[in-house]
Amino acid sequence: MSTRVFLCSAVLPALLLVSAAAFAQPAYSGPPGAEVYKKAQQLEAAGNKAAAAAAYQQAYQAYMSVDDSDGMIKALAKKNALAGAAAAPRPTAASPAPAARTAAMAAPRPAAAGPAPVQPVAGAVNGGRPVGLFFMTRYWIATRSLEKSTYYFAPNGQVYVDPKGFSAAELAALPASSRGSYSVVGNKLSVRWASGQTSSSEVEPQATTFSWDMGIFLAGKPFQSPSQLAGSFEGGNSISTSSGSASAVSSLTFRPDGTYSGGGASSFGGRNEAGAKTYSAGSTSSNSGRWSLSGWLLTLTDAQGRTTRGVAFPVERNDKTGQVTRFYFDNVAYKRL
Repeated sequence: MSTRVFLCSAVLPALLLVSAAAFAQPAYSGPPGAEVYKKAQQLEAAGNKAAAAAAYQQAYQAYMSVDDSDGMIKALAKKNALAGAAAAPRPTAASPAPAARTAAMAAPRPAAAGPAPVQPVAGAVNGGRPVGLFFMTRYWIATRSLEKSTYYFAPNGQVYVDPKGFSAAELAALPASSRGSYSVVGNKLSVRWASGQTSSSEVEPQATTFSWDMGIFLAGKPFQSPSQLAGSFEGGNSISTSSGSASAVSSLTFRPDGTYSGGGASSFGGRNEAGAKTYSAGSTSSNSGRWSLSGWLLTLTDAQGRTTRGVAFPVERNDKTGQVTRFYFDNVAYKRL
C-alpha cells in the first residue's frame, strides 16, 4: 500500500514542478467549449467531417482552458471517431472484385508462427478464496483518482499485479512489489510481496466479486470472440492534488478486417497556494495499424512495426444484446461509443 501511495504522490509533483516556460503555449481566447462543440455537431450533421474534426479539436482546447475534463473527453472522442472513419481503407482502381474484396476483409492477416501465449484462469470466488484474473478499482480521496489494475490470483497461491503476459518468465519479470504469495485464513486475505512488504485485510466475498484492502475486485472472463471488440471505444485516467492536475484520454477503433486506429490526448497544469492556475500544457497523438486478440492478450502493431501487448477482457456487457460495452486494456477501462 505505502509503495503505491508514494508513486502517486511523487510522480505528479515531478510533472507539475517542471518549469512553465518549458511548456509555454498560447492561452485559449476563443468561444466557450459548449458553443464550439455545438458548431462541430452541426458541421458533422451536414457531412463536413474535416471541418467538424477541426471544430471538435478547438472545443477540446476550449474545455481544457477551463479544466472541464468531461468536455475534453467528449470532444476528443468525437474528433477521433471522425478520424477513425476517415482512416477506413478505401478501394482503388486496382481493387479485386467485390466478392473477393469482402473475403479478404473478413480474414485477418496471418501472424508469424510461434507458440501460443500462456492463458490465465478466469476469475472466481470459491469458499471465500479468489482464484484467477480480477479487475480491481480503488478510489483515492487524496488525489481524486480511480486506480485500476489487474490482479491474477494463480491457483498455486501466487498473486501478480498488472501482468503483461502469463508465462513463467513474464510473471517473474514483474517488479517485486507486484508479485508475491497469498493466503486466506478465516475472513482475512494476506499477501506477502516479493519486496518483503505485507498487505493484510478482511475479505468480503460475493459470488463474482470481493472487497479487500479498500479495493473492489470483479471476476474477469475472456472475450468469447475477437468480433466482440469491433467498434469504437474511449477511456482515460486523471489525478488531481492541491498543486495541480493531470489527465489522459485515449480512443481505439477496431475494424473487422484486423486494422485499428487510435488517438490520445494528455494535459496537466499547476496551481499556486491560492488555487489559481499557474500554467497548463497538453498534447495529442494518433496511430493506426493492425490488431489481434489471442485469449486474454490484445496486441496492437502500428504502421512502424511497434507493438503494444497487454491483458484485455470485458468489464461490462449489455444485458439484452450481450454486446461488450466496456473493456479493460493496458491500465485503461474503455467504454463503447
